[in-house]
Amino acid sequence: MKENGGSNSDPPPTKHLKVLRLLSVIASDVPQMTKRSRARLAAAVVYKNQIVAVGTNQKKSHPFQHKYSLNEDAIYLHAETDVIKNALKNIDEKQLAKATLYICRVKHTAGTGSKLTWGLSKPCEGCDKAIATFNIKNVVYSLEGEGNYSVL
Repeated sequence: MKENGGSNSDPPPTKHLKVLRLLSVIASDVPQMTKRSRARLAAAVVYKNQIVAVGTNQKKSHPFQHKYSLNEDAIYLHAETDVIKNALKNIDEKQLAKATLYICRVKHTAGTGSKLTWGLSKPCEGCDKAIATFNIKNVVYSLEGEGNYSVL
């Protein structure tokens, strides 16, 4: 396990791994849901130890994504913007700022059809902009290799 500010000998925080493992299962179904085979990401907002929203990357445009996209062609929802949009239906912006945003990406280990493992899911600049806009300070994202993650 890798975590910013920690060493590899530190015990893994179980709550982070539990949420990321759940997201890896959801992310592995993304291509079936969206017919998009490149990126498989899922995100969750956890507030007071409860998952209040889940989001995935989608091959579907949305005005919320457009607001945080890096360019006019980046119109499809990212997992991070989708989960923030969904979370605002259940909690207010003040609560969202106190929540933790989790992001997990899964990918094939050796080409299509091979075993899935975790991949790097660090938010892009556009998603960083959305995270900053809503003042979300706690972000946990997967790194290469199952069980590895980092905290922003």
